[in-house]
Amino acid sequence: MKKSVAPAPCSLALASLSLLLSFPAPAVARTRFIEPTALHSAGWSERAPSRWPEKAKGPVILAVSLADQRLTIWDNGQVVARSPVSTGVAGHETPRGAFTLLQKQRMHRSNIYSNAPMPFMQRITWSGVALHQGHVTGRPASHGCIRLPADVAKKLFGYTRIGARVIVTDQPVTPAAFEHPKLFSALAPEPAPSALAPPQAEPVRLAALYPGGETDPPKGELILPAATGQPEPAPQAETPKSPVSRQPTGHVSIFISGKERKLFIRQGFEPVYESPVEIRAGAALGAHLFTAMEVDHKSSAVRWSRVSLPVKGVSVSGPAEALEQIEIPQEARLEVGRRLSAGASLIISDQGLGRETGKTATDFILLTP
Repeated sequence: MKKSVAPAPCSLALASLSLLLSFPAPAVARTRFIEPTALHSAGWSERAPSRWPEKAKGPVILAVSLADQRLTIWDNGQVVARSPVSTGVAGHETPRGAFTLLQKQRMHRSNIYSNAPMPFMQRITWSGVALHQGHVTGRPASHGCIRLPADVAKKLFGYTRIGARVIVTDQPVTPAAFEHPKLFSALAPEPAPSALAPPQAEPVRLAALYPGGETDPPKGELILPAATGQPEPAPQAETPKSPVSRQPTGHVSIFISGKERKLFIRQGFEPVYESPVEIRAGAALGAHLFTAMEVDHKSSAVRWSRVSLPVKGVSVSGPAEALEQIEIPQEARLEVGRRLSAGASLIISDQGLGRETGKTATDFILLTP
C-alpha cells in the first residue's frame, strides 16, 4: 500500500511590512487586441529548465492556474516554460489575484513551523505566501504557498527580478498585447540644461498618505524650493508629512481604484503620488492588469500587455470598456508618463487598496474573490 505523505507546512515568517498626455479619447476610440505568441511547438517541456533562455528578454509574468495546478512563465509576451505546482489545500487556499515578487531568499526558514526550510523563496505577500521549492504532487498540498519542483524553483529564482508580476486564477489566463488611446504613454525627456545656466532646484512632489494616515495634502501639490540664494524657511505647522523622505527609484506601479476614485503611484514599493480621477457613475471596472512591455521615451511609445482577472459572481467590463469609464487629470498622466519604464504595471479595479497593500514597503496587491 502506498504510504501517504502529509503536506509539509508552508508559511513564511511575518515581516514588517503622457509628453504625451493621452488626451481624452476621441468619440470613437479604436482598440486593438493582438493575439499572443503561441507556445513553441517543440523544446518547451513542463520540467526542462535547462531549455529556458539563460536570461529574461523582457518583463516576466508568472501565471498560476489553481484548477490545472500549473505555472506558466511568460517572458516579453511569450511562453518560455510551464511547470506543475502544488498550491494550498482547503482551509489554507492560495489567494487569487495579482501579486508582485516582493522579496527573494535562497534559503528561507519558517519561524512558525519548526524552522521548516523553503529553498529559493520568492515572496508575493507579506502575510505569508510565496513561491518556493517543495514537494509537488500536481494537486493542492500546501498551506497556501506555491510549491515548485526543485529544478524549476532554482532556475526561476535566477530568472526573475523583484517587481515581476504574479497572477493567480482558477482557470488559466493569457497575457495579450493591447492598445487603447486612453492608456498611458511615456513622457519625452526634457532637454539637458545649459552648462552656463544657473542651477535650478527640482520640484519635489509630496505623496499623500493612505486612508487612516495623518494627513491628505491637496491633489497634485508641488512644493517648489528656492532655485538660488538663501532658502526660505518652510512653515513648520502646516507642512504635510510625506511617507517618503526622498524620491525613490525602481519598479513603478499604478493603481486606479473605482471604490476610492483615485489614482495611486508607487515606485520602489513606496507611495509617491496620488490624484482623484473621474469615473462614470454606476460603472463596473472589473479587474485588469496592464504591463508596460517596452517603453520608448524618445517617441513616447509604450507597448502594453493586459490580463483581465475573473471576479466570481460579477459580470464586469472588459479592459477597453473599463478605460473608457475613467477620466484621468492631465497632471496625473504626466506624472505617470515621466516614471514609466519596461515592467511598470497598471491595475484597474472596482476595489480599494486591500489588506495586503501596506502603507509602505510593498506593491499594490489585488485580491479577487
